[in-house]
Order: sequence, then structure tokens, then C-alpha cells
Amino acid sequence: MKRTIAFLALCAGTLYQSQTNRFTYELQYRQEPTQEYRKNLMNLDISSKSVKFYDKDFADYDVKNKESNQSISHYSTKTDQVLERKPDSFDNKWYRDFFDYFVVKTHDEMKWKLLQETKEYNGYKLQKATTDFGGRSWNAWFSNDVNIKEGPYKFRGLPGLIFILEDTDQNFIYKLINNEKLTSDYDTQDFVETHYGKQALPITNEKFNRYIEDLYQNPTRIFSEKLKNGGNLSFKNESVESTEELNKKKGMLQKGIKARYIFIEKDKEPIFKG
Repeated sequence: MKRTIAFLALCAGTLYQSQTNRFTYELQYRQEPTQEYRKNLMNLDISSKSVKFYDKDFADYDVKNKESNQSISHYSTKTDQVLERKPDSFDNKWYRDFFDYFVVKTHDEMKWKLLQETKEYNGYKLQKATTDFGGRSWNAWFSNDVNIKEGPYKFRGLPGLIFILEDTDQNFIYKLINNEKLTSDYDTQDFVETHYGKQALPITNEKFNRYIEDLYQNPTRIFSEKLKNGGNLSFKNESVESTEELNKKKGMLQKGIKARYIFIEKDKEPIFKG
């Protein structure tokens, strides 16, 4: 990784003028310290037109789709961390998949405190910075040798690329593990700007939360119409053939809705009652 990063630092002046520079982070995240970590790989794609952050599995399956000349949804985001923004901007389009597909526009400028503390990471000297964001306190480790003011999720604005990012409770930990330079701007239209044919519906975070909270209170309604029209339902390989059987699955569906995402921004997460 060091040799590639060093090359990008040398050509920082032309970084945004062509192609896509892809940085891959390992994300470990959990609801609270007593739980085991979930793990995902995340891509940060930087081009002259945009900065995008999303689950790496989307790009992996997209390659398979393009090779077979089809557009099939193999994967649904597990992180709630699909984003797009313009270079050098704190204005994000936050794409959110919860049965339907939505986009929330947010302004996420954060104030960083730069510290003198440094450490080595894979041969690079990193400097520490701190900020408060989303109801959590964060530590970031960035490299002054890589003149890219970006990082994972909505975090950006430091003098160099963020290599490591973690909240002080270590419930979210990002580590840069790889980067590559793609020969062209990578097209994410099928899985970022849209979701395999689903258009992104504009919504506020408040309305999105109400949507999830309403689903939680009555989780069977999204399946009942399909059942009435003669469709087949199956949950954990168990067939459901009647409304009565579906209603018995309410608790299981509520548990699934509550557990689907671990919300990185605690001050913006929905409230599940009951």
C-alpha cells in the first residue's frame, strides 16, 4: 500500500482531474462494547466529479453484473453508509435502503482539533485529530503525505487522507487497507444513485425515521398485500400461507427491523417503542 499511496501523494495536483482513485477501508462496528463486531469492507471512490462511499460488495457484484450484461440486485446495504458528495464539499447525499430507496441531503461540516500526537501505520507517519459528530466523539489519524482531504463516511476536511478513524468507545473503527487507481470514472448508477431500478426518493431524516418507526409498529403490512394477491412468503425457510400465520411473525419482523442497522449517528437514529 505504501508504494501506491506515495505515488498518489506525488501527483496530488492532478488527483481530481481524471479516473477514479479507490480507497478501501475495513469497518468494524457494534451497537455497544458487550457485542461482537460486525465487519464490512467499504469503498471510498474519488474522481474529478464526485466522492462516493459505499459497501465494497456493491462494486464486487456490479462487476459480475456487467460481465453477464445484466442488472440484478445481489446485495442490500448492511451499513446505512452509502454517500455521494462533490469534491471539497460537506454537502452529502445520503442514500438509504429500507425496502424502498431514499436520499437524505445533509450538511456535515465538522470542526477538527489537530493534536501533536503521531504514530506509525504500515510505514506511514500519521497525526491525530479529534472531533464530535453524530452524538459521538471521534479520533482520526491522517497522513500529511497524502494531500487528499477525504476519509470514510462523512468525515473529511483534515490536511491529509484519513487512514484510521474510530469513536472513543470503539464501536466504529475504520482502517485503510488498500487503494487502487481505476482507469476510468467508475459508474455506480445501479447501486448508489439508484438501487437496481428503484429511484432514490428525496426525504428528510425526520420523515425517514417516522417511516421506519411506522414499519416497526406494523411490520406485516408490507407483506400482507403480496399474500392477498396469491404470492408466496418465506421467513427463515418457513413458508407463510395465511394472514394469521403472517401476524405470528410480527415479533420476528420487529426484531429484524431493529437489528438491521447500527446507526453511526446516534443523534439521528429512529426510536423503537414497545
